[in-house]
Amino acid sequence: MDVETTWWLLGIGLALAAAGALGGVLRARAPLAWHAHLPWNGLAFAGVASALLAAVHLVTLLRAA
Repeated sequence: MDVETTWWLLGIGLALAAAGALGGVLRARAPLAWHAHLPWNGLAFAGVASALLAAVHLVTLLRAA
């Protein structure tokens, strides 16, 4: 991956993590609503994992340059 792709992955990962956190808060407020049944924990995990992968890859790319 190049630097631009890594920045995109980092941004998307952070957005997914934020959406997962917001969904968890909304699930706690209204546990019987339609959005309470969506897998917010999995979405937050996927976002944090991809952001962490992108951050480590970005540090490696910037160190090599």
